[in-house]
Amino acid sequence: MLPDPARRSSSPTAAERARTLLEFASSAVLDVRGADLTARPGLPPQVRCTLRPDGTVAVLVGRESALHRIAVLSRTPLVAELDCVDVAPVAVPHRIRGRLQAQGLLTRAPAGPPATDEGVLLHLELDHLALDDLWGAECCLDPADLAAAETDPVAAEETRLLQHLATAHADQLLLLGTRALDRPESPLGHRLHDVRPIALDRRGLRLRLLGADPTALLDARFDFHHPVDHPDDLPNAMHRLFAHATAPTTRF
Repeated sequence: MLPDPARRSSSPTAAERARTLLEFASSAVLDVRGADLTARPGLPPQVRCTLRPDGTVAVLVGRESALHRIAVLSRTPLVAELDCVDVAPVAVPHRIRGRLQAQGLLTRAPAGPPATDEGVLLHLELDHLALDDLWGAECCLDPADLAAAETDPVAAEETRLLQHLATAHADQLLLLGTRALDRPESPLGHRLHDVRPIALDRRGLRLRLLGADPTALLDARFDFHHPVDHPDDLPNAMHRLFAHATAPTTRF
C-alpha cells in the first residue's frame, strides 16, 4: 500500500528539537557576561553539554579553562550564555542547520565525582531559550518543557547515515529530488543539478535540491510512513521511502 500523502507525521515539538540540538550540537560555546573570555589566543571556549533530570544543563569544561577559574572564584551565580550550533555533516550550501541560544545562572557543580582529565562540571540553570532551525524559529521556550522532552532516537546515528546516503545512494536521492520538482511553484523549475541529504530524524528525511545556479536551492521533506522508534527501524523506513515516495513533498 502506498503512503497516504494526507497522513503526515506530526512535526517535532520545539522542546524536542531544542533538546536534540543541545545534546548533539556540532559546537557549543559558553560565555560569561562581563568576563572577557575571548580576548586571549585561541578559539572561544568549547564545552560539552547534557541536560540533567532537574532541567539544569551540565557543562563540561577544561580544568584549566577561564570558565572554570571564574566559576570557582565567584561568590554568586554568574549570568552565562550558551550558544549551540548544528552543522550538516554533508557538504551543502548554507550548512548551518540550527542554533540554540540559552541564558541562565552558572554555578559550580554540587559535591560529586572529582574532576577528571576530561574536565570539570559546571551547572547552568536555564531561564531563557531561543531556537532557530530548519523547522522554524521559536523564542522563549519553557525550560521545564525542555527537561520533559526526549531527544530524537536516531540523532546519534544521523551523521553516519547521512554521509552513507550521500555516497552510496546518490541515484535514489536524485529520483526523490526529481519528484519533488513536480510543483509549479518550484524556484528550480525542472533543472535539477544535485541533491544532498541535509537532515534525518525519526519522522523522515530532508533533502536540499540544488539548481545549476548556485543561488537556486530548495528544501524538500519526505516523511516516513510511520515514525521510527529506534535506529534499527531505519533501513525498512528508508527502503519504503525510496520505493513508494510518489506524492509531492511538504516544503519548509
